[in-house]
Amino acid sequence: MDYKLFSRLNELELNDEITVYDLSGKNKTYKIYEIYETKPDDMSCTFQDTGGLRIVTLVTCNNVNGKRLVIHAKEIP
Repeated sequence: MDYKLFSRLNELELNDEITVYDLSGKNKTYKIYEIYETKPDDMSCTFQDTGGLRIVTLVTCNNVNGKRLVIHAKEIP
């Protein structure tokens, strides 16, 4: 099994939850609301105007088809 950073993002699905921890051990949980692939040079997924929502965007390469996998998730209050 490959445990490299983001190597298993392709296994995530809509409505899955992601927990992010800071260095002090505090965490925030986010629910996935969008998953898609894009061209490697398309960085529009990093656009930062969230309309006040707290979101996390995970981006990784897909070495099989040469595209980027993008996952957007909203913070669960």
